[in-house]
Amino acid sequence: MTVVLAVMVLTVLTVSGLVNSGIGNDAHARPPEGHDGVPAAISAGGPIIDARTDPVRSARLPDRTVALTFDDGPDPTWTPEVLEVLARHRVPGTFFVVGSMVARHPDMAQRVVAAGSEIGVHTFTHPDLAGVSQWRRDREIADTELAIAGATGISTHLVRPPFSSTSDALDDPGYGTVVAAGRAGYVTVLTDVDGEDWQRPGVDAIVRNATPQNGAGATVLLHDAGGDRAQTVAALDKLIPQLQAQGYRFTTVSDAAGLGPHGQPAPPRDRMVGQALLATVGVAQGLVTLMQIALIGVGGLVILRLIVMVVVARRHARRRQDPAFSWGRPVTEPVSVVVPAYNEAENIEATVRSILANDHPLEVVVVDDGSTDGTADLLEDLALPRVRVVRQANAGKSAALNRGVAAAKNDLIVMIDGDTIFQPDTVAQLVAPFADPDTGAVAGNVKIANRDRLIPRMQHLEYVVGFNVDRRVQDSWGSISTIPGAAGAFRREAVQEVGGLSSDTLAEDTDLTIALGRAGWRVVYNERALAWTEAPVSAGQLWRQRFRWSYGTMQALWKHRRALRERGASGRMGRLGLAHIGVFHVALPLAAPLVDLLFVYGLLFGDPAVALMLWGSMLLLQLIAGVLAFRMDGEPLAPLWALPVQQLMYRQLMYVVLVQAVISALTGAGVRWQKLQRVGAVAEHLQAPKADGRSRPAADRLPAPAVTRGPAPDDAPSSEIPVAPVAESEKPKGGGRERWLDLLRAIALLRVVTYHAFGGGWMSMVFPSMGVMFALGGSLMVQSLRRGEALDVIGHRLRRLLPPLWFFGLLAVPVMLWHGWAGQDADGTVASPLVWSDLLYWLFPLVDPPGSDWGADAVVGLWYIRAYLWFVLLTPVMLWAFRRRPAVALAVPLVVVGLDAFLGSPLGEWGAIGPVLVDGATFAACWMLGFAHRDGTLRRIPVLAAWGAAAVLVAGGLYWAFSHPAGDDGVDLNDIPFAQALVSFGAVLLVLRLNPQVAWLERVPLLGRLVTVVNARAITIYLWHNVAIAFAPSIGDMFGWDSEGQHFLIAVWLIIVAVLAFGWVEDLAAGRSLSLLPDGRGKARPAKRVVEGPKPPVIPTDVENGETSALSQGSLRARFARFTGQAPVPGPARDRVAAVVPPRPTPTGGVPRSRPPMPTSPPAGVPVAPGTGRYSRVPAGAAPGGRPGGPAGGPARGSATGPATGTWAGRPAPSSGPAPVPAPPPPLPSPTPTPPRPARSAQQARPPAPPRPPDEPVLSFAEGPSRPTGRHHRAGDDRR
Repeated sequence: MTVVLAVMVLTVLTVSGLVNSGIGNDAHARPPEGHDGVPAAISAGGPIIDARTDPVRSARLPDRTVALTFDDGPDPTWTPEVLEVLARHRVPGTFFVVGSMVARHPDMAQRVVAAGSEIGVHTFTHPDLAGVSQWRRDREIADTELAIAGATGISTHLVRPPFSSTSDALDDPGYGTVVAAGRAGYVTVLTDVDGEDWQRPGVDAIVRNATPQNGAGATVLLHDAGGDRAQTVAALDKLIPQLQAQGYRFTTVSDAAGLGPHGQPAPPRDRMVGQALLATVGVAQGLVTLMQIALIGVGGLVILRLIVMVVVARRHARRRQDPAFSWGRPVTEPVSVVVPAYNEAENIEATVRSILANDHPLEVVVVDDGSTDGTADLLEDLALPRVRVVRQANAGKSAALNRGVAAAKNDLIVMIDGDTIFQPDTVAQLVAPFADPDTGAVAGNVKIANRDRLIPRMQHLEYVVGFNVDRRVQDSWGSISTIPGAAGAFRREAVQEVGGLSSDTLAEDTDLTIALGRAGWRVVYNERALAWTEAPVSAGQLWRQRFRWSYGTMQALWKHRRALRERGASGRMGRLGLAHIGVFHVALPLAAPLVDLLFVYGLLFGDPAVALMLWGSMLLLQLIAGVLAFRMDGEPLAPLWALPVQQLMYRQLMYVVLVQAVISALTGAGVRWQKLQRVGAVAEHLQAPKADGRSRPAADRLPAPAVTRGPAPDDAPSSEIPVAPVAESEKPKGGGRERWLDLLRAIALLRVVTYHAFGGGWMSMVFPSMGVMFALGGSLMVQSLRRGEALDVIGHRLRRLLPPLWFFGLLAVPVMLWHGWAGQDADGTVASPLVWSDLLYWLFPLVDPPGSDWGADAVVGLWYIRAYLWFVLLTPVMLWAFRRRPAVALAVPLVVVGLDAFLGSPLGEWGAIGPVLVDGATFAACWMLGFAHRDGTLRRIPVLAAWGAAAVLVAGGLYWAFSHPAGDDGVDLNDIPFAQALVSFGAVLLVLRLNPQVAWLERVPLLGRLVTVVNARAITIYLWHNVAIAFAPSIGDMFGWDSEGQHFLIAVWLIIVAVLAFGWVEDLAAGRSLSLLPDGRGKARPAKRVVEGPKPPVIPTDVENGETSALSQGSLRARFARFTGQAPVPGPARDRVAAVVPPRPTPTGGVPRSRPPMPTSPPAGVPVAPGTGRYSRVPAGAAPGGRPGGPAGGPARGSATGPATGTWAGRPAPSSGPAPVPAPPPPLPSPTPTPPRPARSAQQARPPAPPRPPDEPVLSFAEGPSRPTGRHHRAGDDRR
């Protein structure tokens, strides 16, 4: 259903975009080409050309006959005014309508026909028909005909191509359009007199331009849409009486040329299809309007959240940072730390040891929830002091926590997940707020421990900017809605009062927190109580976790929805806490995709620069919020540079997850508890003892692996794709092979400079320099990805690429503005006016940065920077595809550019995005050949096979080039993308496969140094070489040097000056010491002092009595045979050996597929909060029923026929026989005496919770069972 919804939205946006695309200015017509194919009779003939017959005929209007024609309409503002003037003077007109305008305003087309005027076709989206493919040209005319038929019920036989002019200006491509229109049954109508009203030169000027000369008949071109046409309307009111006074007759084109009656009824099929088209457009228009209104709401919510953050969260942070702030008296009461654990062998030792390292008196109760990986056995063999292990059959996290609460000895209880570690003061910080007797629970500050990878780093941003800020705001309002399962503290009394942890929802932490708030307990947030947790590292794991969170949160909202209408503490929680979740965690994320959808919509169908500016404004607001949140949390700001990546990649995944959760909730679908696969991220912070008894980091426990990045799982994110090690034969020997790449880059740059200096398309066939440079870029990207994460590598490449461009633009753009941005055509009209918003592309060139006509030579080569930028951004995806299907990945871009060539280059017609698509398809295969070179794939291809493949590809490319010539020199591969792609691919395949030794390079005096300098200044040379070539003739004229060779030498000298003057920008961008001529051994600048943020603790292990860490389960394997094949061997997170999965347990052990509903609340007389879906009170002395469980063939560990067994060390002796039913938890032991709690005043007294009506459903969002089926909780997997 999510896919169907996405397709529907994309269809709506596409339809709306097509009908709302802008009308091109007539001044932006393409330059004319040759006229050899245009018959002389047509060039010298009239404006009405009938190509329906052979030969093609043309006709003029009789003398003193005028046909007023209006283009680009109908417009709801100006078309009625034009019709009013025509009606007042009783003259008809001929309206050449745009199909998209008819689809948007069909009533206007009906008014034109009703007024007695004539309608003609002016295409559907107003493209230059001479520059589009044949299939699009046919659709442009046919779709407009359908729109006219649907709106008016008539057909037309007239067509006027956009950007057309007089018949003597008709060139070969334009004449081809005329002939094609004739074959389709249309008569082409050009122009005799152009009123030039599109320039808005003034009423008198329009009248003067539109008046025929010497009494000749004429078709007069005016416009009734496309801008402010007030001058056109006023001029028309003066023009008609003047021409009538001179004896002119006004008529329609068809009547004047004798083409027969116009306005004939359209065929029924065309009317029906046309009406369906208009209905589709109407629906799309309405939905897009609603989306735009919703977008305003999204922007308002984002601004509101920013204001709340600045005011409320900042005030909360300042209050907590005040040295005078105190929670009250020191809390010294002992604490019970409850750890639910299901298959947590990877991290459980680190978790428990980090708890024991706290300086607060405590005990640790680990509840093993039927683990199958030896979690409980590992802990028992450790025999750690103050640690008890309680075993139970798998019953879910809420049941495990309830059993832990029942087994705890103390009144203050801390709950922590089995994959989380504490700071040495976390427990003390968590219980400090309990100095206030009204405080029932405390939320800790959860941090991501494994934030060195892409997806966890995105979650780090989300935790700091999202969750923690929300808790500060909710703490200020007294309405915290979620205590994270990774770090929370509770009073036993509070937990008992609300009935314990419920299994009614998948978000038991949110459910419990809301229940505490409704019951009147104070819930606070202590940002100093730090806990470090392991976050999902793959997209699949993240999807499963967040889907459960989203679904469980909506369950909790539905369960406690009555709080919105209640009074007192429950009402405050409902109107503040639940409303906050509903608005900022459900409604805003659901509506936020509108930002990205309308951004893409603007890029494709609107003004890309404006769309980029608006999206950038939203990103700026997010960045401001991020800076504030990071400063409040004491985090360094460096990770915030990844915020754009989060907005472009991570946020979209969260959209889809939330939509899926909403659909599941509305349909009542069952949802399982998804257990995440642990990689031992927090265990890496455990210290192991050295031989001399001292500790060392856990990373040193095992030898370093040969390959630092193992195979990626199937659902690994594209940016975390592993890179295979370089084959031994591929490793540089003395730098010789890498110097071959340097030499190739130097040759490619020399060829680029020579080509631009002398011209000559043959150079593109001798050495395809651009393909070589892109291939080298792909090879370097893979090399960098071996040393760092994809996000860091992309950031580094952008920092190398963009600053030289910015510096170039800083100098070039003001000069172009000063010299005059737009030139003039021969008729004095403005040729290329500046769109100021387009200057944003100089900052981030997603499309080509704009340049003036005067500076066109300077900016013509910036397409390479733009294409390189896109390849850098898309490398993770391309590398992911290449690793899985190399041949397919290499073939896809070649197939795309080939299809584009066979279809007439439709890709290039996508406005500013067109060149991006064409260049990407042309050179993507070369970029990926760089991958093949770096990982050794090319070395496995025999040399003769490489020669043969290269010869076939180059021959195929040259054949296509000579059969489809293009360019100033006849055949220039730079103007023939398909030929460029084939020739470049073949040449790159050969030069990278050869990869010879070039040790001789250093033996030639100065040659090796020259190659080094060229490589270190490659971007500077590329950016400035065209400027040097452009200025060379002017300098040559000063000395009387007028030959091309002399100008080339001057250009080379100017390039050297540019390298010396501006090359330091590349050093600055790369972090090297500044130098005039780098020698390849540039020293890095001293690193700046980095602001240190919170870091996970290093957890010590006890070395008394010769104890060693049992986390290394290899030692357990040696001592206990039962661990063989049961659990993975630990080590660094990325080098974990895969576990041997044991046989699936029978339905009586492990996780059952179905189970009866089971109460999990603490025993004996505990009142239950309303809405929990359980019994109202457990009678004293009674115990809830047991749950089937335990491994097949034996009892559940820690259980016989009585209560669960808690052990300090060792294991209970196994027994035989059928699996018994585990008994309920024992009665809560008397807690450790604590100071008496002061009695509440009348104002503080908590009102009794109102009973839940018996008919109130708990979970069901739709018709269906009150409890999702097939859902099973597993302990130790919740953190927010």
